[in-house]
Amino acid sequence: MNKGASVESTGFGQGYADEQIRRSRHPLRRFIKGFYLRSVLAAVHGPTIDYGCGAGQLLAQLPTGSVGLEVNPYLIAALTAAGLPVRQWQANAQGFDLADLDRGGYRCLVISHVLEHLDDPTEALTRLLQACRRVGVTRLIAIVPGAKGYASDATHRTFIDTTHIARQGWKHLAGYALTTQRHFPLPWQGGGALFIYNELQLVFDLVAPPIGHA
Repeated sequence: MNKGASVESTGFGQGYADEQIRRSRHPLRRFIKGFYLRSVLAAVHGPTIDYGCGAGQLLAQLPTGSVGLEVNPYLIAALTAAGLPVRQWQANAQGFDLADLDRGGYRCLVISHVLEHLDDPTEALTRLLQACRRVGVTRLIAIVPGAKGYASDATHRTFIDTTHIARQGWKHLAGYALTTQRHFPLPWQGGGALFIYNELQLVFDLVAPPIGHA
């Protein structure tokens, strides 16, 4: 998302929020979404930052003390009205610094279907992991679409697969190690070419001391 662009001009305005809320409440979608949420929740431990929390389906099931970060003010209003803990974040480079979050309050961070929208996800992920070390987050869970899901959205900018991860050096990044690469629900990379909703789930665990505790 371009720095300085308005929420409405980027397509993430009221209409986008309304559609996200509508889809999150559809019974069939909620049933199917449950399989994906349980897969993510199995990797979560302790209070968690839901980075780009959208309509709040994951946020509503995270452990007590968790928080959602969201750029869309209309989604923020809807989630706040529903009693969910959500904060505004900036859709620019500074938004990856977690500047308004206190040290020691969170153990995990989930960033789902965000990195593929960026021109340089490695730079963004590095910056976010550095912020996680400062805040005290010990695990980051990233989720990106497979090939067919990536091709289905014109706003996607960078395709992230195991080849991209190896070339960009994601196995060790900013004091974290990539401990899990898992395709879901079809358990192989080629499944992403067959099923539009196949995902690649990545888990990064802290291997260096948190910043300020070395």
